Amino acid sequence: MQAHSFCGTGASFRASDATVSTMHVLITAHDFYPDPGSGGTGRYVFETARRFVDRGHRTSVITRRRGDVPRFETIRGIDVYRYDISIAGESATDILPQLPAAYRTVAHYVARAAAEPIDLLSFQGPVTSFLVDLAADGSIPRTCTFHSPWPTEYAIKTRDDSSLSPLRRRANVRLRAAVERRVVENADRIVTLSEFMRGELDRVYGPTTETTVVPGGVDVERFSPDAGRYDRIDADGTAFLTVRRLSERMGHRPLLDAFARIAEEFPDAHLYVAGDGPLRDDLERRAARNGIGGRVTFLGYVPDEDLPSAYATADVFVLPTTELEGFGLATLEALASGTPAVGTPVGGTVEVLGPLAESGDLPADPLVEGTAADELAAGLSAWADLSEDRTAAAGAACRRYARDRYSWEAVADELVDEYRTVIDRRERRRGSALAGRSTSG
Repeated sequence: MQAHSFCGTGASFRASDATVSTMHVLITAHDFYPDPGSGGTGRYVFETARRFVDRGHRTSVITRRRGDVPRFETIRGIDVYRYDISIAGESATDILPQLPAAYRTVAHYVARAAAEPIDLLSFQGPVTSFLVDLAADGSIPRTCTFHSPWPTEYAIKTRDDSSLSPLRRRANVRLRAAVERRVVENADRIVTLSEFMRGELDRVYGPTTETTVVPGGVDVERFSPDAGRYDRIDADGTAFLTVRRLSERMGHRPLLDAFARIAEEFPDAHLYVAGDGPLRDDLERRAARNGIGGRVTFLGYVPDEDLPSAYATADVFVLPTTELEGFGLATLEALASGTPAVGTPVGGTVEVLGPLAESGDLPADPLVEGTAADELAAGLSAWADLSEDRTAAAGAACRRYARDRYSWEAVADELVDEYRTVIDRRERRRGSALAGRSTSG
């Protein structure tokens, strides 16, 4: 694919090949952990970027500024540049006027980062990637880690928003699709975290450039059964835990309905809902209507430092997604913590839990039949009915599975190999083009 070239930013490219031991990777991120409100993609960027640094690669990140954080700082050896733009929940008419100022800041950051020439751009957020793609030299190789289709996410989020006219909603979807399409089409190679998301990429944007699947990972040292007890989760009875933003497609409504169906059969069971979001009031009312208000605890935002102990204290983790589950880092965190996970057969969850289900190491199926409340209830009931010993044995099997199959170290190594391949291919093409011009001359 032909990449756009923008002159005058000072961005530069160092010709590289497979013999080069280190790289300078510039990651363009939607968000970045540990910034406030950072989600799964921010965690992914942080975990992979810091391991690039551990391997001797210079790593820079340009991301949106969230909360009261510095515009520039170095975190774990990663140079982090932040710019201001408001995207979440905004319409096209609100986003477009912000782009010129955002572009100028981003172009300045690209030039600063390129004081040491950039070997590769890793696109991991549509707006930031769009701006960096405009600002950076077109000769710099580009990859795109496609976490989820931005227009689809927006369409799901606003599906029931009566304040948006159909015309305005379509315009907002089209804007997001146009921005992300440019990023996708200008990448030399695309990485997805699951086969499901590779299919979504093709569904939304059609056949694109070469795509490879590199799953996400988990820090098995940080997330472990020895992480301690979380005092907001009662150790008595079966403690179900879900860790999700309280928003559409996350499946909290059917989960509450499912728990209401098993609550009478298992009077010592309790559901803990970690996370915050626009649906919280609605979900609390739903729990009360279902007669389980006293059996469901809404934990709200759980600080990152408390997540390992929360996973380790729970008996069963639940991922009730109804749509568009790209991968599921939270599922891996639970498994690494020795906590069995139950998930709906949606998207990447099937790829994470499917092999575990087929292993024969678990006393109950980690994948439920579907996303409906009765199907979730059947899955929860099977796990609530297990003895403490059988649940503990299942947890040990889950930890082995996460440890043996998913590690951030392996993810980082595979990504570095992908990046070097892209750099090498671009350099070979450049060399061939130069040789052709020399011959013709």
